[in-house]
Amino acid sequence: MSAPPLHLDFVAPPVYRWRRWCWAALALMVVCVVVLGQLQSVVSERLEATQARHDLLRERLRASGPRTVPPADAQTTADIQRANLVIEELVVPWERLFDAIEDADPGGLGALALTPNARDRTLRLTGEARDLNELLAYVDRMGAQSLLGEVHLQGYNTVVRDGQPVLSFTLAAVWRPVP
Repeated sequence: MSAPPLHLDFVAPPVYRWRRWCWAALALMVVCVVVLGQLQSVVSERLEATQARHDLLRERLRASGPRTVPPADAQTTADIQRANLVIEELVVPWERLFDAIEDADPGGLGALALTPNARDRTLRLTGEARDLNELLAYVDRMGAQSLLGEVHLQGYNTVVRDGQPVLSFTLAAVWRPVP
């Protein structure tokens, strides 16, 4: 067995297998760069057009100036204030307030007046009780209601109704916003 003869050629370039794939990848990259460049120019043109429209609309808005409402006369101002008071009364959670007051009373008190203030969510309750212990228990039960907070006994006095001594009282409370 003899070894095959060696053929050494120092002048011919070496043949690489992946050379064609590299050239194809380079050509693909060039195409991608060209396409992305065109997309970027289209997007920047749209951005410039949108910015120009925005500037035009801003100038139109500035040119029109602030809209001024003519001053209202005294009658209109009074009507607006009355309407605002009615709206504030409508915002009061009447049903929930009545339920909270009724739930706190086991049946011995008489609620005479309920005056809510919608602006600061306060409530004044005027009523009558048979004795002081019943009244204090009622104040505690009102404070335990989830809708009411900061329940305070503002004052009380004894009055005689039909020959019976009765405690006339006033409570103040704050109602919590309805979730």
